[in-house]
Amino acid sequence: MDDLPPLPSYDEPSKWLRKIKRQRLKGGKTFRTLCRLLKTEIKSMMCWASITAVLDFVAPYSMLRLLAYLENPEDAILHPALWVALLFIGPMSRSLCYQQYIFTATRLLVRVNVSLVQEIYQTAMRSYLYDDSIVETSTEDRPKSSRKMRDSAKGAPKSSQANITSLMSYDVDAIYNSRDIFFVATAVPIATTVAVIFLYRMLGWPSLFGVSALLCLSPLPALASRRVSRIQRSVMQATDVRLSKISEYLNSIRTLKYFGWEHAALESINEARGVEQRRLWKRSVYAAAISMAGDLLPMVSLLVMFSVFVLFTNDTLRAATAFTSLSIMETLRSQFVWLSNISRASAQGAESLRRVDRFFDTAREIKQHPEGPLELKNATFRRTPIAAFRLHDVSVRFRPRALNVVTGPTGSGKTSLLLSLLGETVLESGTASCPRDVAYVPQAPWLQNDTIRENITFFSPFDKARYNAVLEAGGLLQDLRQLPAGDLTVVGEKGTSLSGGQKQRVSLARALYSQSSTLLLDDIFSALDTHTTTLVYDQCFRSGLLSDRTVVLITHYPAALQDAELLVRLDHGKASTVETPSNLPQALLQRTRCSTPATDTDSVSIGNPLIVEEPLDAPSEPTTTIAPAHEQQSPQVGRIASETSATGRVPRALALQYILLFGGPYYAPLAMAVTIAVQFAYFAITYWLSIWMGAYEKYENPNSLYYLGVYAAAIILFLLLQLSGNLLYQYGSWTAAKKMHRRLVTAVLSAPISWFDRNPTGRLINRFGNDTRSLDTVLIDWLRMSVENGLRFLLRIASVASIMPIFALPAAVICTIGFVIGEMYTRTQVSIKRLTSINYSPVFSHFTDSLSGLCVIRARKDMDLVFQRLLAEKLAVHARSAETQYNCNRWISVRSDLCAASVAAAAGCVAYFWSGPAGLVGFSLTNAIGLSQNILNLVRTMNELEVELNCFQRVREYADIEPEEHRSEDQAKSSVVPASWPTSGRVEFHDVSARYQEDGPDVLRNVSFVANPGERIGLVGRTGSGKSTLGLSLLRFVNIASGQITIDGVDITTIFLNRLRTSVTLIPQEPVLFSGDVHSNLDPFGESSETELASALAACTSIHIPEGSDQADRAHPAKTTRPLSLHTPVAANGENFSQGQRQVLSLARAMCRRSKVVLLDEATASVDHETDMHMQRVLREMFPDCTIIAIAHRLRTIMDYDRVLVMADGEIVENDTPANLVKKEGVFWDMLRNTGEYEELVQMIETKPSTS
Repeated sequence: MDDLPPLPSYDEPSKWLRKIKRQRLKGGKTFRTLCRLLKTEIKSMMCWASITAVLDFVAPYSMLRLLAYLENPEDAILHPALWVALLFIGPMSRSLCYQQYIFTATRLLVRVNVSLVQEIYQTAMRSYLYDDSIVETSTEDRPKSSRKMRDSAKGAPKSSQANITSLMSYDVDAIYNSRDIFFVATAVPIATTVAVIFLYRMLGWPSLFGVSALLCLSPLPALASRRVSRIQRSVMQATDVRLSKISEYLNSIRTLKYFGWEHAALESINEARGVEQRRLWKRSVYAAAISMAGDLLPMVSLLVMFSVFVLFTNDTLRAATAFTSLSIMETLRSQFVWLSNISRASAQGAESLRRVDRFFDTAREIKQHPEGPLELKNATFRRTPIAAFRLHDVSVRFRPRALNVVTGPTGSGKTSLLLSLLGETVLESGTASCPRDVAYVPQAPWLQNDTIRENITFFSPFDKARYNAVLEAGGLLQDLRQLPAGDLTVVGEKGTSLSGGQKQRVSLARALYSQSSTLLLDDIFSALDTHTTTLVYDQCFRSGLLSDRTVVLITHYPAALQDAELLVRLDHGKASTVETPSNLPQALLQRTRCSTPATDTDSVSIGNPLIVEEPLDAPSEPTTTIAPAHEQQSPQVGRIASETSATGRVPRALALQYILLFGGPYYAPLAMAVTIAVQFAYFAITYWLSIWMGAYEKYENPNSLYYLGVYAAAIILFLLLQLSGNLLYQYGSWTAAKKMHRRLVTAVLSAPISWFDRNPTGRLINRFGNDTRSLDTVLIDWLRMSVENGLRFLLRIASVASIMPIFALPAAVICTIGFVIGEMYTRTQVSIKRLTSINYSPVFSHFTDSLSGLCVIRARKDMDLVFQRLLAEKLAVHARSAETQYNCNRWISVRSDLCAASVAAAAGCVAYFWSGPAGLVGFSLTNAIGLSQNILNLVRTMNELEVELNCFQRVREYADIEPEEHRSEDQAKSSVVPASWPTSGRVEFHDVSARYQEDGPDVLRNVSFVANPGERIGLVGRTGSGKSTLGLSLLRFVNIASGQITIDGVDITTIFLNRLRTSVTLIPQEPVLFSGDVHSNLDPFGESSETELASALAACTSIHIPEGSDQADRAHPAKTTRPLSLHTPVAANGENFSQGQRQVLSLARAMCRRSKVVLLDEATASVDHETDMHMQRVLREMFPDCTIIAIAHRLRTIMDYDRVLVMADGEIVENDTPANLVKKEGVFWDMLRNTGEYEELVQMIETKPSTS
């Protein structure tokens, strides 16, 4: 990037955002807004297009005069040297004007991109995001199978985040790719007019019949384009569905791998892709017809002119007239071919403009509450305007500079209350006020893909004393000591490098470090163990750190309930306020509290192993816990891999590899043969015309009808071959794109989980979005044109040199210079194109990253402006490389045109000094002038082909990812286990040592234990003790260095990963639901009957499901009925359910799998005490024959388990029943005493319920 010229100040993205916002205020749709915004550029483009259209005819006119001179030298008025000179000056002048048009158009392209992307982003930052607000679900080709992960629910909502990302990438790209409509709208009418005038002067009144034929046939491309526009609309809808699915699955990749659902996701994506490709094929057929129409119109028009001239006039068709007419019609043909190509791009652009307009029209700007104290008066809120659940008639005035606690059962509206205070819900009645600057900590932590320090400071100035105090209050000092890079460790996308508790504490530290006077904290202790909770609570809430700040805390933590100055209890969306918690009745306190916070910072996470387990080997007093303030350049190396940027040019062998994907072994040769036939047929038209003209010199009365008939047959043959060739290429491209997309999806879903930690989702979406679009529509056009131009170039050279051998010498010299220049250009251009593609991935990542944290960003004063500025900076980097790329194109184009004009002038000189038949001279000059344009087109298409092959290379790079599992044929046979395996669920660890990296340290050391069939085992231990690794090793997410893990006597390393993970069920701490309906989430493979599913759902939802969810219909603006049924819609990521309700559905999903081995990662983390007790009862009653291994820090949940394993430093230090461990007064006994509920927990052990 340092070698590229800087971006001009007048193209700074922030300036163009201000300009488009000013134009938007004047009203009108996006097209009118862009026209007003860029009227100077558009006028300039149309001016240069007009001049270019006129200059296009200088060369044909010069050829006319030169041929007339050669036929009758004595009739010439001007010296022929003038016409030879104009053969050079005309094309060169035309080139300079056209390149000025392109230069202006590419500046417009960059400005449209930065303007629209920023405007879409700013609108999204300031609006409610409801799913399906952009994309209208089409019923065509709706999936019918009930075995798909989300498609069984009709009208299942799509992720608004994915839709906005699609707008930003696919639609903005389509809009600025249709920019040449201004050239066509200007140049085609002018070129047609000039052509008609020329033809009329040469042919007289017969030319009017040709023009009439042209006018009669001209509506055909328009009608086809209208049909293409309708098809394009359905294509875009299908593309949105596909990208929405891919985005959802990539964002939930850990859940897919936990459950072994990669194949279900693959099937779902492939089905969506199938719908998209069927529509793409329809568009391709019409596109091929439109392309043929570009050749059909001028050729038929010329045929009609010649026919009328020959049949109804007594004049002789002279060579000068015939070949000049042919040259003029060739110029006109190129305009119509361009028109047909632009009509396709314009259809895409028009549909994208409608989609962008729909987004702006439906975007509902968030209305901020009046600034004031944190207060609600008779306020009623809904998450969406038609959501079922609402907070009703809430009146609360929160105590300033004090601790305010909100509590209540699962689904009572606690999170909705905080979101309502922030203005994130719809205020139906009443009033609300809120300070402008609020630090919000959501229950599901949101972190940026940056260092821990940058996440905590969150764009505030670095204050070392304040920063250190915040780290200590959040209990992060010990964690930082365990990291090689300390606080400069990159947390990864969505904080994947950190465990759940660490993410929550970093999120809390961000709020503490802020200068906000008001903090809204949503259940921040749910992801912390008992010891960490006590530490964080004491250092944050009892140390004076928050003494001057208003805090609203959602929690069930007993100490917080006692310390609060105001307690708000929610139940079914209604609030009751208790002024003095110290005077609370004990019954109410007992009902509102939860025994202890839920889970461990060391929950089952497949994040960075250095963070989760490798603290075992970290030094006790490292020297790099907190890096110096200036040391921002040293983030942890290797967390996010730099996007691959190969050096040098793209190997042209890639084109052959791409062609081989077209079909069977005979497909590519067939396509090539047809292409060659098309070019010979095209040259046959011109060559036959030269024979026809020569006949007038040889014979007095040649049979004109014969020559005319052969001429017409040659045209018809050419058109048919052209249509066949287009269809062959389109079908081959369609097949290749299908194969590559399937390979890409399969490879990505089969990649190891560590690969996703190194490659952000935005980078992957770029492969599935823009790069796939290139394979679908763009690459094949450049490939076809490159092949056609290459063959045409060779045939022109051969034809002219065979007639005028002396021409071969100057042509060879000029062409050699042209290709040398082209090679120089390609080396630079391909590298710059790679940079342009790579520099757009951070824009994708910024979009997806910030849209998922909108509530946090909008709560902070002016923080949305900070993120908009960050987007502008990333767009500036992309625009810098893009403008350099376009300027390189201008460099090569001017030099290529210079060579092309020189070729034409050389041909004119040779024709002047070479005496020969006028027909052959006309044939040679026509091809020589065509050769000049041919050189330009060949260099351009070859270079554009290499640029687009870069997209193919990028897709192939990810399609060749090393899969998570390799199995030879012999290993596959030995991996087969009975379909009923496991039958009993006996789990045995035999001296197991495990590590995350093959060359890394052991994080499990000689672990041995046996879990008998039907036994329930609790797994406890301090953070970093190895609990997560033990759970992950059972699913083979870590490398087993030594020892053996068996289930029912079968070594798990000998079993297919998918077979293992579908046989062992994990109930994770953070449940993930997929868009669709409840049925598709419980049973994506269709393995259970509806009766079984309904029974499991009834058993779980009887726990506690209020009439509406905590975040009712958060993403889907449709009323949700209660109780839940199998057909209840589920939004992307389950956003229309509260966290606790998702956990309940996750439990129901586990029941439907009927696994003999169940691994629980604190499955009751997000539920209240009552729901927790009921879930434990369901586990006892519904999993009586299952072996359960529960990783827990809510010790209450495992008091009635058969055994408890206590881990420390990767080893099992205690293994016995809870009662015996208490008697031994060891580590487990010490953990019980630290809970503050020792007597109650011991009593639970003594009154353990029977499992019989």
